Amino acid sequence: MNLLLTCSTTPEFSQEALDLWNKFCIADWMPGLDLLPYLMFAPASSSASIDAIVFLQPNRTLGLVRRPDGLPSVLSDVTPWGAHWLNAEIAQKIRNLPETCAMRDGRKWKRIPQIVLTDGRRQWEYDGLDVDFVVDVTEWMLHSSYSSPVTWSQIDKVINRYHQKAIAEYERVGFLVTVDHGLYRVKRAFHKKMPVESDFYYGGKDKRRFRGYVTIGRESEGVDYEARLFEQLLNDPNTGERQVHNFLEQHPDLLAEAMMGVPISHQLYFPGNKQIPDFAISPALPREGGDWVKLLELKGPEANILASKRHRYRGLATAVIQALAQVSDYTESVHDPLNLKSVEKALGYVPEYSQRAVLIGRNPPAKDKALWDKRRDEQLSVRIITHDELLQEHQARHAWRRRRYL
Repeated sequence: MNLLLTCSTTPEFSQEALDLWNKFCIADWMPGLDLLPYLMFAPASSSASIDAIVFLQPNRTLGLVRRPDGLPSVLSDVTPWGAHWLNAEIAQKIRNLPETCAMRDGRKWKRIPQIVLTDGRRQWEYDGLDVDFVVDVTEWMLHSSYSSPVTWSQIDKVINRYHQKAIAEYERVGFLVTVDHGLYRVKRAFHKKMPVESDFYYGGKDKRRFRGYVTIGRESEGVDYEARLFEQLLNDPNTGERQVHNFLEQHPDLLAEAMMGVPISHQLYFPGNKQIPDFAISPALPREGGDWVKLLELKGPEANILASKRHRYRGLATAVIQALAQVSDYTESVHDPLNLKSVEKALGYVPEYSQRAVLIGRNPPAKDKALWDKRRDEQLSVRIITHDELLQEHQARHAWRRRRYL
């Protein structure tokens, strides 16, 4: 799940806490003062992919408000209760956003879940508003040797309820819908000439390219089922690059969690040299300037990752070297002025800097693991990951989320 964290004033939150949240999900922060202008006026907001807006608990000693001249001002006398009033005002204004204010997948900003974190008390400032309350145990986990995913489990339940409501409307606007083994999946059944709209969805903003069903939500059962499907695919001797690519298109969360962003398949195009990266990974909450993009080249699980043992000094296999050359060229192309218009159309923003990644092959035999790690570590500016490691990261993340102990 992708979460937008916000607060009308300085929150009771630290970089350490944000790092902890990113072990469970993809979480990004935006100040409450900037949130509404971003949603209403920033073109990049239509390229975001957020599952819920989470209002953090306000700091008990420091507050930020907007002065009449529009500049932020620090007020030491803003109480947490006053800050909750400001949060509630932001929450209500989000619910009143225009119907056409939507994300990359067409979901309306005004209808996604809004969650208020509390220390166990219900905040009456939000009475009458369409928000959910979740008890936050982040500080206990950070400072009291307490590890329980209770906060994220509750947020998961809120998001799943939202998906259950939203998916009932997808059929009305031209989608086929399935709910199978905890996976919520949709597929375009037909295209309308006019932008289709439901209470939760505005088709005119949907930038996705459907090549079959796409998973839009997962319950706990669905996470395990998705992992089993991917493992079966990797173990099939007939599986190649195309089959893996199609699977990751239809199950985008698998790649999103490993790369901490939103995978965009075959939409980024460089007209200057006619290149198309397999995946561009964009932030879940892209900004207008200063943001990144990860350029990923995909090779099949059958590809070799180390050169033949005949070589006295074994290096990376030819397929890996070729993939490294491809992502190096992509990095140059994404910043080429001749390609900027196409880049902005695909991503919704022009990235300030880019990162490189290669997904290729299977894990080497145990006796070659040290050599593989050594050769991979020599490529300091590129993340090279095998398909087995992608699956293992997925399983480890969700196993960590399920731990409960003191």
